[in-house]
Amino acid sequence: MTIRRADDNSYALLSNASATGAAVNIRGGQYTFSAEGTIGGATIALQVQSPNGTWETVSVFSNSAASTTTLPYALTGIDLPAGAVRVSVTGGTPSALFAYLVGLG
Repeated sequence: MTIRRADDNSYALLSNASATGAAVNIRGGQYTFSAEGTIGGATIALQVQSPNGTWETVSVFSNSAASTTTLPYALTGIDLPAGAVRVSVTGGTPSALFAYLVGLG
């Protein structure tokens, strides 16, 4: 049986936002990502920061990106390393976006 790092914290990644959120440091482990609000034709994506500083969209379940153009949205069982995460918002005219990362510790 694989032992995973546990994190039972909840992280607010967007709060009444309409653009890409600020970086949030997490402990690492397995998470649920959820988002809600008015997407307005935008795309939102969960991203992690590489050691080189590049923001990369998280992929789960055989390279499916943790991104969506439809809200509300939830994806569970996302394994993430300790470090910085954010929600990227591109295109459209989104408003009142809220996004959370909740540890499954």
